[in-house]
Amino acid sequence: MSVDRDRGVAIVNEVIDPLDGDTVFGQRWGSGEHIRITPKELNALMEGKIIAVDVESEYVVYLQLDEESED
Repeated sequence: MSVDRDRGVAIVNEVIDPLDGDTVFGQRWGSGEHIRITPKELNALMEGKIIAVDVESEYVVYLQLDEESED
């Protein structure tokens, strides 16, 4: 597991339902929705595009590859 608390991003081995206890970021609420991306979407990230994700029909999260990161 890899956690970057400053950015609010973690690489985890499994999805944890927030109602079952603490997540990697501590107590959270909501459904713990599991969003899967396709190879086409992964390729779009690799090509510099941004992915918009609709979360619980209430929030929008944008994913973008950090090409400058050393990780």
